[in-house]
Amino acid sequence: MSGDRLAKVLGYLAADAAARGAKVSSESACDAGVRLAEVSGVQLTLMSGPDRGESRYATDEVGARLEELRFTLGEGPCADAFRTGLPVLAGDLDTGHNHRRWPLFVPAALEIGARAVFAFPLRSGAIRIGLLVLHRTRPGPMTHDQTSDTQVLADVILSLLLDELTRVQVENNALLADMPLRRAEVHQATGMLSVQLGVSVEEALVRLRAHAFAEERPVIDVARDVVARRLRLTPEARPDPA
Repeated sequence: MSGDRLAKVLGYLAADAAARGAKVSSESACDAGVRLAEVSGVQLTLMSGPDRGESRYATDEVGARLEELRFTLGEGPCADAFRTGLPVLAGDLDTGHNHRRWPLFVPAALEIGARAVFAFPLRSGAIRIGLLVLHRTRPGPMTHDQTSDTQVLADVILSLLLDELTRVQVENNALLADMPLRRAEVHQATGMLSVQLGVSVEEALVRLRAHAFAEERPVIDVARDVVARRLRLTPEARPDPA
């Protein structure tokens, strides 16, 4: 990143936080990112793998639901950005190309009001720790300056996150100790289904996601039913989200 652009973004974050009486943090940087990139919302997810992630912050409900769609469906700009380690910019989701590329994600994202999605991986070398996801409720690409500023913003947020998580580790002797573990139940349910159905853990997660999609329920809610033994999937019950 250029020194001038970095200085511009850092100055913008500091001024924005000061104007709202807040300190600069990963959350306040997301708030500022809405105005910096002229988008409708920003969402921040920490991930340790394609199927392991936790939403850390979202500026609006649409952003939070986009993260739920990524986790439930396993496809879309966000999933591709984490997999490749490169930004994925979809200035208009509602195109034939994008419907073919992400046949499950696009209709679901349009239904919740997202018309454009821009996903930037949070990475340092080969290590990827999450995603910065911006969305608009109207179609339209980012300008060159907006894309460049957002890439710098993603790098700054990565630095802020590493500092915040290191501080938590020092203070609590446990990395991510201050983060909600809402998805622990998903992984517990996946293990239970793997045993019940006699399939691999990967297949069990696919089955859990497919059932949630078919029932139009969040994966976490379905997982809680499995863990509480209110729901038991059978080998014959194979909902196909496609």
